[in-house]
Amino acid sequence: MSIISSLFHLVFLAFFLSLASVLSAELSFERQVIDDEISIGYGLAIGDVDGDKKPDILLADKSQVAWYRNGDWKRFVMAENLNPRVVTRFLDNVCIAARDIDGDGKVEVAVGANWNPGETNDATKSGSVHFLIRPEDPTGPWKSVKMTTHDPTVHRMHWMKINKKPESDNEAVSPEYRLLVLPLHGRGNKGGEGEPVRLLAYVPGEKPEEGKWDTELVDATFHITHNFDLIPFSKETGEEVIILGGKEGIKGIRYIDNGNSENPWKSVHMVKNPLSRGVGEVRAYRENQQQGVIAAIEPLHGNELVVYSSSGVGNEAPQRVSLDDSLSQGHALALSDVLGEGNQQVIAGWRNPDKNGKVGIRIYSQTDDGWKTHTLDDNGIACEDLKVSDLDGDGKPEIIAAGRATKNVVIYWNRNNKD
Repeated sequence: MSIISSLFHLVFLAFFLSLASVLSAELSFERQVIDDEISIGYGLAIGDVDGDKKPDILLADKSQVAWYRNGDWKRFVMAENLNPRVVTRFLDNVCIAARDIDGDGKVEVAVGANWNPGETNDATKSGSVHFLIRPEDPTGPWKSVKMTTHDPTVHRMHWMKINKKPESDNEAVSPEYRLLVLPLHGRGNKGGEGEPVRLLAYVPGEKPEEGKWDTELVDATFHITHNFDLIPFSKETGEEVIILGGKEGIKGIRYIDNGNSENPWKSVHMVKNPLSRGVGEVRAYRENQQQGVIAAIEPLHGNELVVYSSSGVGNEAPQRVSLDDSLSQGHALALSDVLGEGNQQVIAGWRNPDKNGKVGIRIYSQTDDGWKTHTLDDNGIACEDLKVSDLDGDGKPEIIAAGRATKNVVIYWNRNNKD
């Protein structure tokens, strides 16, 4: 087994699962709607926008990019209609990334826009990547700098911290940041056939406001890639790794800088083409070398929530366990200990009415007897995206969600007792 495979194999070790069971259980969350007039609510991000050391909520909506101030949750529009009209209309924003990459305590913000999934050839009519320039007063409008290059169908993005190898043994590891941008399709791809999707890493450089960022090719093997996430991989070094879901399954990608010309982006195909259905949403968590979990919604905009565990034998494929097959367009996923149980719960949201005519969010928790299902929101949010973050500093993470058809942004305040 290679070093890369071994390291990713450790994500699964000692995480054994039994069949899921369904059990209603009382949750202690307080629901607060902070906006009930959004258009779609494509993407959420969490980070300190105004430098008050409190995490704010950022939203990529149809035409506007906005943030909600922690405390009064007042909405401020950062940018609107980032691109010229394509023919007769403005195309939608579709994703947002926010992270403090320069150490000043305030997030840098990037946005993916010009959402046009049917156009996979012409980059002038599909996709765009923008870096927002912070004004002196962050409640005012932000300027937008458009990257000079991108692939069509830009769909998801994250800021990723990488560790560059020092030039000498006397120097410390130097952390840098990349803006990872993932399209839905490969250029010219039709129906998942043709050129693969290119996951690109944009390098900010010394003058990010100019938009002339270099790019690095991270991966180009999957056809149709709906989402990806970052996993904290090492508490000692702060290393992060990528978990990528798409038509061909789930892949893990690490940045390993050996100080030479070799491509530093290394990958392993962890789950191969699950049931020939592909993966829509994917999240992962790594506690240590012996504990971890991967959760996924299958297929693209799918109905089934699953978790993967290690077989514990060499390079054998991880074991797949279905937690729920009743979602209708499952579109939001997270892993977090929101119940204070000392392990990770799976949080999943769907955006279309299910067989009971309902939309919502559920939490799935693991016990000695299997998995239990808890309803967080019963028909109050057509969940397009969700995030988990401790918004009030009490050590208990909140759930933040955006609803598409319900046109709302909701905070679920965590009131569960934590031992």
